Amino acid sequence: MRQNTGEGPELGDEASRRLGGAMGRLEALRRHRVDSGAPDSPGTADMRLLWLLRDSGPQTLSEITAALGLERSTVNRQVNAAVDAGLLDKTRVSGSSAHRVALTGEGQRAFERGARHILSSIERALAEMGPRDAMTLIDLVERFVDVYGRQLGDPPKEY
Repeated sequence: MRQNTGEGPELGDEASRRLGGAMGRLEALRRHRVDSGAPDSPGTADMRLLWLLRDSGPQTLSEITAALGLERSTVNRQVNAAVDAGLLDKTRVSGSSAHRVALTGEGQRAFERGARHILSSIERALAEMGPRDAMTLIDLVERFVDVYGRQLGDPPKEY
């Protein structure tokens, strides 16, 4: 943990700084793990999109934008790239200017490859911690996410 250089006020208490630092390292590790995966595994952005559509079924671009908390232009770019890669299918909603986006068979298979890649590391880390510590960690993280979400006004579910 970096020490305060004295050039400004100390931010947060020690517990919040430590947890914030650990969460930052976890996010960096998560992104590295996904993005350095097998050549045929989707990257971080694709996995979020594929996971959402796998869990929620076909959605419009507006629904995807809201669920992922991203800019519309970002979602359009990601969806179009995934359509070009054969991971998603995009069709016009009847009687509307909206497009509905759905997983293709290849998108489902890509999601499964990516999920196996991600979850295998998590399983090994939890196993190394032992069952008791692993379950305690899971319980505490779930509780923290619930409380933290309430503090933020329960933003959209993150994928």
